[in-house]
This record gives sequence, structure tokens and C-alpha cells, in this order.
Amino acid sequence: MSYRVIHAKLTARTAIHIGSGEGNDLTDALIRRTATGEPVIPGTALAGALRSMITRLAPRLGAQVCKALKDPPKNGQPPKNEQPKPCNCEVCCLFGDIQPTDEADSPAEASHVLIFEARPISIPAASSIRDGVGIDRASGAAARAGAVKFDLETLPAGSTFELRIELRKTTAKDEELLAAGLAEWQAGRMWLGGRVGRGLGAFKLDDLKFGERPLKKPDDLVAFLRDDRPWQAANVKVDWLSGQMATARGHVKPVSDLKDLPAMVARRWVQAEFTLQAEGPLLTNETLASVVSGFDHAPLLAEVGKWDKPILTGAGLRGVLRSHAERIARTLVTLNAPDEQSYLTRCPACDPNVSRTDGSADALALESCDSRLKWDLKRGGDEEVAAEEMCLACRLFGSTRWGSRLIVEDAPFVGGQPEYKMLDFLAIDRFTGGGSEGLKFDALVLWRPRFKVRLFLDDPQDWELGWLALVLRDLQEQWLNVGFGAAKGFGRVSVPEWTVRAGYLKDSDFPLHVKPTPETETVYQVVEMKHDDAEMQAVWLAELKKWTSAFKTEWQRENKALVPLKRDSYFEPEGRLRNLYPKEVALR
Repeated sequence: MSYRVIHAKLTARTAIHIGSGEGNDLTDALIRRTATGEPVIPGTALAGALRSMITRLAPRLGAQVCKALKDPPKNGQPPKNEQPKPCNCEVCCLFGDIQPTDEADSPAEASHVLIFEARPISIPAASSIRDGVGIDRASGAAARAGAVKFDLETLPAGSTFELRIELRKTTAKDEELLAAGLAEWQAGRMWLGGRVGRGLGAFKLDDLKFGERPLKKPDDLVAFLRDDRPWQAANVKVDWLSGQMATARGHVKPVSDLKDLPAMVARRWVQAEFTLQAEGPLLTNETLASVVSGFDHAPLLAEVGKWDKPILTGAGLRGVLRSHAERIARTLVTLNAPDEQSYLTRCPACDPNVSRTDGSADALALESCDSRLKWDLKRGGDEEVAAEEMCLACRLFGSTRWGSRLIVEDAPFVGGQPEYKMLDFLAIDRFTGGGSEGLKFDALVLWRPRFKVRLFLDDPQDWELGWLALVLRDLQEQWLNVGFGAAKGFGRVSVPEWTVRAGYLKDSDFPLHVKPTPETETVYQVVEMKHDDAEMQAVWLAELKKWTSAFKTEWQRENKALVPLKRDSYFEPEGRLRNLYPKEVALR
């Protein structure tokens, strides 16, 4: 008998929001705290994130496919008049069965691991309130009409927490699967809490130690029971993780060897890191910084009062990327639609801020998928939907009914000390030509800042990669503006440096025709391309052409799962976009 434990440190790479589900007069969403007010990451959040990752990896490592992947219960419950049946797969044996039962001789088991709540080791600054607002797709300004304004409490980047996992009666396969998930966390592919797709919750696992403490002797057992922190006295097993990964890599199965493999099983991922260089002033407007500084507009800071730590929010950058992706897709469909009906059945990008309040009303211009599913297909908010029932933008970037696999992290400032400039603005009276009374404002802007951006797309489809490649190409060629005041010339950016990494388990998962480099501490093998590697870029160019062709095929395909718009509310004479996109010109 022995006490076996895994101990490590969680370090936040970005700001984090581990929500409590409650708000107050200061914010819509508070972070989770203990009774004494100490921030904490619940063990359930840690276990859920780790289990989700391992569930997708396990079938590729020779384990059974969990029922959570092949037959997910609706609303978390089995069908009526049907008794839940234990899964008894390796993942359910490790974390506890997803459908436990108290029937006699049931194979269901309790979890073999105990994941404790993560208490803070160090919090570099007080929590702050993060603002967010939806963007109107037609005007490019804040979507005030839809009241899509929200805020939430966050902890700053650099916050560290203590992770502890205790093992009970684990098998060799249990440890292999657990190590595979922890290895992904150690590689930085870990996100926890709310708004992870919009920049928050990025973590890295550091100082991972596997320890064992013998309890066979009575004196050892008594000392263990008296010890408030028994894991600190455990004997550390050197190279436990690397040894487990060596075993796991030998068990990786190609997809062709597995039958009826669900789409959610792990296959590949793509990560892009690049420097975003502003060519002039850039302003990420934030309310709290404005109050502290005394300016009407001021940039968001990683920590309140730390003017050497401005950041570009992942939510803001994600909004820019999605808006431009939608514009590309709608333009291509509009220019290639042979007739009006073809456009109505093929529009690949809805406006997530546009919804009907009455089911008897006609469809709105670019009505959101959520609204069309609700009123036209009579789908309740808790009903499952298929990917084919969503527009392409909702499938890639997510919606209220469909989570996104694309993560855009908060981008920290890099490159020395930031430079600030104070600017004054004054609205002009159109009648007198002088200044309008009461319409003067000022701003504290960043001058030519540089930010480090990180994007991660899990299990990308070829058409998704092609679409993102078109968007990032336009970003690199300075077609997009980032931040507040684009109409005033703010936020013009370029991409001088970038690195793209693609990870996959077997060559058949991602046939790139490039020799990969195995990650020594994970089960993945990786291909990397940098901005100054001309030889590798030539190889990837052929892949990019294939991906963009896949995107063209995808948006040309009619989406028959969704009910077509009842009328041409996009181009009709009274439509709000008539002057921006005249039908006679667009379809010529």
C-alpha cells in the first residue's frame, strides 16, 4: 500500500475568469472564491477539462471509445424509459462512469483519481473588470441596438495555482492516459474557465512531479495521517512523464485501424504565433483605465495602473477576424450567386447580433443561426444541433448553440517600454463650421505598439484552414484595423514575424508531405514553418491552395438543413444594406 500523488504548478498565461455563476452591482460575472474571499479553481473544473482532453485522446492510444463521444445523451440524460448503462471504458474507469448505476454486479466504478481544488500560490495583482461588446456587422460599430454589452471579473496573467491529483488503485493504462492529458497541459495546450475562446484562461503546467510514499509500516501510516501536506514528503519518481509518453507514443493507432471513429476523437491541431505591429496609433478602449487615467479613452492594461503592460484582448482580435471572415464569405457568395434564390440558400455567414422576437415575422437580414433555428426549425435552446444546421461562421467561430474550437488568446505587449501619445478630438458643427459644444473628448493612445498573438485551432477541417488563411493574409497585408477608432486611422497593423505549427498523431491525420519532429514530452509529432523559411513556405503553399479550394467547395454547397430566407431581406429596396451592397452591382 502506498500514497501516490501528482503535484504541479498552474501558471496563467493570460487573464482568467473562473466564474461563480453570480454577479453583483459591479460586474455581470464574479470569479469563484472561497468563504474567506480567496480565488480558487474548483476541482470539478480541472477534472472536466482534463477528462475532456483524455476522452478524445484515448481511442488513438488503444483504449475504447467512451459513450460520451459515440452516443451523447441529450440534456445530460438518457432517453425516457431507458435505464442508463455504464460505459466501463478506460476513461470512465479512470474518472468515474458517466452513467453510474446501483444495480447489482454493475461494472461501473468510482474515479481512480482525486483532483483537488487549486489554491493560489501567487496572485500578482488585484482582480479587475473586463468589458466586452458585440459588433454590428453592417456598420462595424458597437451593436448598441442589440444591447450586447457585458463585463466580467478576471484575475491577471501570471497568477499561479497549486495542482494536486491523488491516485487510487490506478492501472498502467490509467497512468498512461492521465500522463497524456497532463503532457498536453505542460505543452501549453490548456484552457480553463469562461471566455477561453475569446482570450482568457490560458494556462501552462510547470514543475510536474510524480511522488510515491510507502504506507506498509504502521509508523509510516501514522506519520502520513499526521502530515497536513503529505505530498511534500513523497519520493519523487524522476522522468515519470517522459517514460509514460514513450509508452503512449508506441500505442498510437492510425485512424484506418479503428472502426466507426467519432469525429470528436483527437487527430490534429494548428497553432499560429505572430507579432502584430501597429503602424501608428492604436487604442484598445477600456473603462477602468479611462477612470484611473482621467482620459475619455485609454488602453486596456494587464494590471490596473501598470502602464508598461498594455494588452490586446483576444475577444477584440477575434471579433476583427470573424467580421472579416464573414465579409469574405458573403462577398464570394454574392459575386458567384447565379440568381437570388441561390444566395438565399447558400449564405455562409449570419449576423449573430440579429434575432427575431416574433416567430410570425419574416426573416431578418442575415438573421442569426440561433434565431432561425428557434423560429423556423422550432428548435428549443437546449436541443442538440448538427454542424450542417449552422452557417459556416458559427461552425468555425461558435455561437450560443455551438462551441468554437478556435482560441484567440489575449496578446501581451512586447518590445521594451510602450510609448503613449495624448490626442484631443473635437466634433465640428456642420452649420457653423466651428466646434460643437460639449462634443470634445481626448484619448491616451499607444504609439506603434507590438503585441504577441497566439491562435489555436483544434481538429481543423481543410475549409476552416483555407478560410483562416485568407483572413490572416489580409491581416498581414494591412487590410484590417484593430482596436478602437478605425475610422480615425487608428489600429492599422502588419505582421512582420510569424510561426505556424501543426501537430498530428499519425501522418494520415494531416498529410503535409513534410518530415515532422516528434514532441519529446507529448504524443504528437509537429511540423513548423517560420516567416523567414522560404523552403518550408514553398511546401506549405501547395497545402494552402488545397485548403482554400476546400473552402470554396464548402461555401458553394447549398445548406439544405437550414430553412432558406423567406424573402431577400439582404438586398431588398428597404433593406438596411442596400446602399452598401446594391444587388444590381453585386450580382453582375
